[in-house]
Amino acid sequence: MLKRISTIKNIGTYKDCNGRQSQFEKLTLVYGRNTYGKSTLGDIFSSLKSGESASLIARKSIPDDGLAQKVELNFLDADGKKEVKAIFNNDDWKNKLPGHLRLAVYDDAFYHQNVFLGRTLTRDTKESFSDFILGSQGVVKAENIAAKNKELKDKRSELKKLNQSEFSKVDDLKSFIAEPLVADIDTTKEELDKKREEYALLNSQKKASKAIRERKNLFPLKLATEFSEAVVAINTVLKTGLENPHEAAKAELNRHIEKHFIKPEGAEQWIKQGLSLLDGDNCHFCGQIITPQANELLDLYRQCFDDQFARHESFVKTTIKRHQNLLSAHWLEKLDSSIDSASLIIDNYPELSNDHEIPDTVNNIKISHEAIQRKIEQIILIVNQITEAFATKIDAKLADPKSEFEVVVTAEFDQQLHDLSNNINDLNAFYLTFNKRANEFKAKFEVDQIEKDLERLAQQGKDVALKVERYEKNNACKEHIALSKSICALEDDIPKLKESLRNEQSTFLELYFTKINKHFNDLGSRDFKLKYKAEPLGNKPIYSFKVKFKGTDIAEADLDKIFSESDRRSLGLSIFLASIDSLEEEALAKTIVVFDDPVTSFDENRVGQTHSKLVKLADKCQQIIMLSHFKDGVANFLKVHGFSKNDIALIEIKKNAQGSYLEVGNKDAFVKSAHHLNTEELIDFVERNTDKLSCKPRVYLEEVLSLRFSKQIQIKQITNESLSKRIDALSEKKIVSKGIAEQLHGWREELNPEHHVWVDDDIENQRTTIASFLEFVFYDLVAEPVGEV
Repeated sequence: MLKRISTIKNIGTYKDCNGRQSQFEKLTLVYGRNTYGKSTLGDIFSSLKSGESASLIARKSIPDDGLAQKVELNFLDADGKKEVKAIFNNDDWKNKLPGHLRLAVYDDAFYHQNVFLGRTLTRDTKESFSDFILGSQGVVKAENIAAKNKELKDKRSELKKLNQSEFSKVDDLKSFIAEPLVADIDTTKEELDKKREEYALLNSQKKASKAIRERKNLFPLKLATEFSEAVVAINTVLKTGLENPHEAAKAELNRHIEKHFIKPEGAEQWIKQGLSLLDGDNCHFCGQIITPQANELLDLYRQCFDDQFARHESFVKTTIKRHQNLLSAHWLEKLDSSIDSASLIIDNYPELSNDHEIPDTVNNIKISHEAIQRKIEQIILIVNQITEAFATKIDAKLADPKSEFEVVVTAEFDQQLHDLSNNINDLNAFYLTFNKRANEFKAKFEVDQIEKDLERLAQQGKDVALKVERYEKNNACKEHIALSKSICALEDDIPKLKESLRNEQSTFLELYFTKINKHFNDLGSRDFKLKYKAEPLGNKPIYSFKVKFKGTDIAEADLDKIFSESDRRSLGLSIFLASIDSLEEEALAKTIVVFDDPVTSFDENRVGQTHSKLVKLADKCQQIIMLSHFKDGVANFLKVHGFSKNDIALIEIKKNAQGSYLEVGNKDAFVKSAHHLNTEELIDFVERNTDKLSCKPRVYLEEVLSLRFSKQIQIKQITNESLSKRIDALSEKKIVSKGIAEQLHGWREELNPEHHVWVDDDIENQRTTIASFLEFVFYDLVAEPVGEV
């Protein structure tokens, strides 16, 4: 049995806790507020049970003073006379749980690991649940199944790797392994080498013929015309002008508007619209004959609104923009590059050098290339001059589109271009002769028969190579045969073992789930029934549960909808209690059972049932330790069970500036109500046991009235209004006499916190006042004896 937690250092809120005076009993309740360290104690017990230290290391106290963490738990030895320690130090349990004891812990981690993760069942929770409920039941056989499943997985993996490393290029593995071994491998290898040589020779001929057939022909040269077209287009723009009388007409129009229009805004648009409506010799607006003077004015309007100039300016800009970028020698450079490419193509036909016609043709091509390239150099100089000349004239034309400009003279360029065109025509004739002889040469290399011979040799080589490869991979084939046999044997054996284990565990699981259902129903979930089910997960048998609600099967996906949070928590606790019930008496007697907030989310009925189960369990096990931060729950436990048993201890977790510490709790004080504690404080104040009064007497008076006359207040439906109105109502309803009501009003006014006589009075006068007040409450404040209430 755990006797005391003597030391906790640098773990969570326990900076340096000495709990030697806080003695644990057969059934010990540990109460602590949130953040005081209750969950840290739960982690200490879980760490001791599992031997894992990560959870404690993660709870290193903040700020870190550099000192080591330490825990010392004192247990009674097997004889119950001496204390032996379990010690956590230097990030590890040096002395673990004494060998004569066992430890079982129910906490939030148990619930999430073995039952629900959030609101759902997961593969991990199912596997943990299965491990937990089965315990040692069928462990040997289950481990054997797991080992065989792992062996099967490993052998399949080995076979896969063997196939990839040794047989990845084998098309028909089954036939390959069945292929008989050759008697003479050396002769077979010589035959394979001969086939390879024959194939290589024939393939080289095939490759040469393919390369010859894919040689390029000479492409005829073509003289680009973009530059010439740009020269003609821009020269046309330069010499195109436009007479422009519009400025004078515009000035005259403005004078006319100023003279004859009151408001000039919109005048031009009005005049322009009028011109569009003019038809015949009469005015559209007044019908009078248009005079010669009016016609002169109309002609002035027409000149002003003519859009010829705008169209001309657009023509100039668009034409220049479209053609100016073409004024470069790029087309000549491209032509020069084509000549270089043609020379490379000719060099790719050395076989034609012996042809009677080709040498002369190639020589003529070379001479033509040189002549054309010289001509290109001359024309590039002329082109650059022309481009520079155009640049100046284009800027001037864009600045004054209506004026005419002299064109750029290109006579020399035209003559040189004409000569170049003739040279290209002559060269293309030579190209045509060369291409004719090149095509005749390539036509000689047909490959139909070569392809057929290569196909025949390839198949013969594959057949011989297969025999050689089979011989060389004989060890791999033997390994493949052995692995395949082992896999077949395991695939046959594992299902039989699983079936045997299922039969063996069936009785155990039926009994276990009967216990779960019993606890689950006891804890208030009466409409549910659970049955176990096998899950096809992993290498070993996994069991989960299925649920019926009022006789109807509930899908696993819908459990979060049918289970309340209280149901889920009750189920977790029921599973844990069923495991405790399944222990042998001797094992249970050695078991310390720790419950960390087992009634989370429980209503009062479930809480009471849980407490009763813990009390009954304490008679069978080594010790019960319940950790809780629900003060009312602990108080109810003590009220129901704490005073009928002598071996129930209450330990409170307290907290000061240095951290949390353990202290033996006062069970009598712990179960008292707030009103009871206020009454004791007022009496202590009167009897000079204390000079401080945290209880407010006027508030206490309200509590007294609510408690003492609760039945009458309910029957007479007296509302919870101000204290003054409640006193009046008690008097009017004849619950108290008028004299008592007057005294109540007197005490109400005197004990009012805003009443300076009470607040500023001498402490001795206050004691006298409270003494009189309590005498009134205890002896005088009684119900009116006359009349019904």
